[in-house]
Amino acid sequence: MRTMKMVVIFLVVVLVAGACSSNAGNDGANEGGENSSDAVTLHMAKLESDPNGMMEEARQRFNEEHDDIQVEYVEMSNNASEMHDQTVTQLTAKSDNLDIVNLDVVWVAEFAEAGWLKPLDELFTEDMQSNYIERQVEAMKYDGNIWAVPWFNDLHPLWYRQDLLEKYDRDVPETYTEAVETAQLIQEEEGMQGFSMHWGRSEQLIVSFTEFLHSKGGSFFDEQGNVTINSPEAVEALQFMVDMIEEYEVVSPSAIGNSTPDDARIPFTQGQSVFHPNWGYVYSVNQADDSPVKDKTWVASNPGFEGGQKANAVGGWNFAIADHTEHAEEAWEVIQWFTTFENQKQVLMGGGQVGTHLDLYEDEEVLEANPYLEEYLTVFDDASTRPTHPQYAQVSDIAQSHIHEALNGDVSPQEALDALASELKELN
Repeated sequence: MRTMKMVVIFLVVVLVAGACSSNAGNDGANEGGENSSDAVTLHMAKLESDPNGMMEEARQRFNEEHDDIQVEYVEMSNNASEMHDQTVTQLTAKSDNLDIVNLDVVWVAEFAEAGWLKPLDELFTEDMQSNYIERQVEAMKYDGNIWAVPWFNDLHPLWYRQDLLEKYDRDVPETYTEAVETAQLIQEEEGMQGFSMHWGRSEQLIVSFTEFLHSKGGSFFDEQGNVTINSPEAVEALQFMVDMIEEYEVVSPSAIGNSTPDDARIPFTQGQSVFHPNWGYVYSVNQADDSPVKDKTWVASNPGFEGGQKANAVGGWNFAIADHTEHAEEAWEVIQWFTTFENQKQVLMGGGQVGTHLDLYEDEEVLEANPYLEEYLTVFDDASTRPTHPQYAQVSDIAQSHIHEALNGDVSPQEALDALASELKELN
């Protein structure tokens, strides 16, 4: 009998100890953040590209600082066209796997019209908006509402080999004619390519084409919305792009297979080309310790045509709240944290993307570590936007097809743009 009592007492002690151990484990999980069973998990879209892992580091910092909210990334393609389709699929399905949308600057009208986003007017107040780059904020407005908070400020200027221009006593080209002449000279002397371009059939092709188009004075649509893409100016712009491949031979035919920015950036970073239009992330990648072009590249506006304007396509990514999410309040808390000056500075100082908070561009520590930012603000004077359209994705997809055909030599620039104009008129 005494033995039975001892067994019972032993079992009770084991059960109590186990319960205490379990409770202690739960308390520890709450303190640690990542494993808290009570935390709301939010799914946040992120580009697959993460320079120096800074966005992942930011996510980990957020999760460590918050017990009640945990962020998981939903990785999206670096190809903007593919990312658009991935995002649309999630939003139309009202997927639980997407609470915070990573919004390209050209998707605002389409996503707002479709009812996929929550308007942020009561959250992202005008007073708060004044802390961010104005043109990026304005790009997030459509139909009287603001739909997203800018977090990644981007522009598509010309990166160039400063050391080689100095070696051959050439100025930074002001016109495309000068740029072609300089490219031809250096590529012959150095055995390298003049321009590294991302002219594959993707959104990046529309980025590049828009720059040539606007520099020639052309446009997709006029102020009344009429289709003007097959104007003489537009045809001349596309013809010059074709000539850069076929006549001037400063762009390799392989460029029409480059679908992502990195497809074209890698040869430039490897020292294989003189000129390279691309986004702002190029600076930090080129300045890596193992980069063959460290301290050899710099940035300027893309050239213009004689008598025309220079044009640098505006990009940028922005955080919006999916209309279907059940955790809008928590999503807003996440967006606020990720777009603060403090977080944007830490990401940038670690070699990540350039933020949108105005204080970044006046911070001495930031400017010392990223001297190109002062020049970057200057090239924003030549900022050029892609067309705004509620069906922008279709506009872009149609345009990619016809422009790519011309670059391939399958049709003439005139034929390509006439066909494009016809389809856009039907779309309108």
